[in-house]
Amino acid sequence: NMIMQDIVNGEGVTLIDPHGDLYTEVLESIPKDRYGDVALVNPCDFEYATGINFLETSKSRYRSVEMNFIINEMMCIFDRLYDLRTTGGPIFEQYMRGALGLIMEADPEGATLMDIPVVFEDDVFRKKLLKKCTNVVIKNFWTKQALKAGGEAALSNIAPYITSKLNQFTTNALLRPIIGQRRSTINFRTILDEGKILLVNLSKGLLGQLDTMLLGMLIIGKIFSSAMSRVAEPKERRRQMFLYVDEFQNFTTESVSHLLSESRKFGIALTLANQNLAQLSSGLGRNSVLDSVLGNVGTVLMFRTGILDSDRMAHYVRPAYTAADLQELPDFHVISRMLAHNVPQRPFVFNTLPVNA
Repeated sequence: NMIMQDIVNGEGVTLIDPHGDLYTEVLESIPKDRYGDVALVNPCDFEYATGINFLETSKSRYRSVEMNFIINEMMCIFDRLYDLRTTGGPIFEQYMRGALGLIMEADPEGATLMDIPVVFEDDVFRKKLLKKCTNVVIKNFWTKQALKAGGEAALSNIAPYITSKLNQFTTNALLRPIIGQRRSTINFRTILDEGKILLVNLSKGLLGQLDTMLLGMLIIGKIFSSAMSRVAEPKERRRQMFLYVDEFQNFTTESVSHLLSESRKFGIALTLANQNLAQLSSGLGRNSVLDSVLGNVGTVLMFRTGILDSDRMAHYVRPAYTAADLQELPDFHVISRMLAHNVPQRPFVFNTLPVNA
């Protein structure tokens, strides 16, 4: 209902759905006067591969800031996939950052993730990029460190260790046609600035858990990168876009702590849904995600919770309600701790409305 209300009101809306049902319901409910505003990302439609080049940047004077964000976000994605504290290390990070920086500096309009293995495997390709690269720091890394190292640190020995982390992207028959296109077929900045509707179907049942996670993290990264590229625009000209993410714990990286606190400044209103707090605190270093969510959200809506969650969330609704109240909510009832006009409201209970088809 919230999504359809925003669409009917002419707002910009993005939905990322890991199940597919909500995607279909919203798509079938789009009013005719907004048909022209709709963009779809549906990897299950194999006849039309949507191009999403994660390394694509704008031509603004803040391009270097965008590049830095993209590289940092890629490292966060690798960390989420492989736990770099145990399988990575400073060597992996140094070489991966060097490769990402090299292809983005040397080929600012056409670099893709598919180029990274080629940097390590093809001497001719790498030399061609180094000739085009004007960034002294990146150039010095390759010419004075990477290419001169010998023994176990030689590039020929390091290359398989680095490129093995890219297999999930480069050898994936589903992802390769999407991330390998040099031009994104969807302009995320235009969607933000013009208030378009972007619907993303990442159904786990059809794509699988890993592909859903990878695409979701890449798309959310692109959205925030595009939002941050509006830094040159006056705040009042940054049109607000409403981003809805179901089961958002599947798509969060450690940078979510930064994104949650910064997104509103760049015109993104976040609505995040998940099942329980354990999903946000499981795994190494994940407590920061839970803390950043609880510390940054303005409005919390709680349906019936389990025992563990009710004990923690009761702090947000006391003294009006207790942990037992949270555990005993009837179906379709919510306890809300709402922020209205930047002022916290007293918690209250309401009954959710049926779907307004």
